[in-house]
Amino acid sequence: MAPILRVEKKPAREEVYQTSLEPKYQLIARDELHENEYSREPALAQLREFIVKHPQIKQCRMDSAFLLRFLRNRKFNVTAACDAIVRYLTMKTLHPEFFNFDPLHLNKLIGEHLVVPLGQDAEGRLVLLIRYGQFNPEEHSPERQVNMIGLAIETHFDNEQYQVTGIVVVIDMLGISLAHLAVLTVPKLKVMTTITGEMKMVRIKKVHLLRVPSLAAKLAEFWISTTPAKLQQRMKFHKTLDTLKDDIDPEVLPTIYGGKQSLEEANEKFHKLALSQRDRFLKQAEMYIDLSIPAPNAKNANAALQSSVADESVIGSFRKLNVD
Repeated sequence: MAPILRVEKKPAREEVYQTSLEPKYQLIARDELHENEYSREPALAQLREFIVKHPQIKQCRMDSAFLLRFLRNRKFNVTAACDAIVRYLTMKTLHPEFFNFDPLHLNKLIGEHLVVPLGQDAEGRLVLLIRYGQFNPEEHSPERQVNMIGLAIETHFDNEQYQVTGIVVVIDMLGISLAHLAVLTVPKLKVMTTITGEMKMVRIKKVHLLRVPSLAAKLAEFWISTTPAKLQQRMKFHKTLDTLKDDIDPEVLPTIYGGKQSLEEANEKFHKLALSQRDRFLKQAEMYIDLSIPAPNAKNANAALQSSVADESVIGSFRKLNVD
């Protein structure tokens, strides 16, 4: 029986963490993320202490599966993980319309096969397909588009394997029109870019941009310019499906893209998985930060945390953003 998910700052009892990672992924976590049996428990304890003592944070998940997302995304830079949690909760509080991950609310969008997790590739990474050009701009607002992408990611990112191995994103722009661009004002696009960065807390290993029409080139150029330099280096443009098949495992790629998998079956699997986790999504919606309370001084608030960790490689820079 799955444990009851809580968002109170003081869970009834301390969780005893047991990894679900296969040995090969434990090695990746150790070598790439500085995670091992010695670093993990102290880091989790420090993160929980930070949340409990932070005056603005009112409700937040305290379980390991959730907190490890931030630690792994920040390569066990504990202070940066603390900062990431605060920014995540801030975005969630300021822009709740972008964080509606209720699969019943998004049932129609799911049925249109617009954002489909395709499963894992040979390296154990989640492959996510976003058919952006197929969104109907008259029906699907930018907020609902972000909700759909967020749901697809959120459905899979209590999964420790994907927290470690990361995600490969395929964005198909075929079908994009001026109507798609008209709803994306620059201020809204900036908010969407920030929010999608804060909501996922996942290692983006590769982004494949497929069939980008000339009218969307400026949009793609602007979006790319807002991403970290390391991520920009991991983006690849494909004019046709032929080159995409060279990079994505055909066992994962849908048949309409020249692969072997049924897009409908992959979408149905995702739909069932999302529905099975609906209670979790609704409970997570209760997490929030009270921005009416003065924020603590970042330097003072983290002084004790920094002094309690001797390894400078674990602390790193407070604002450092790790793409992988």
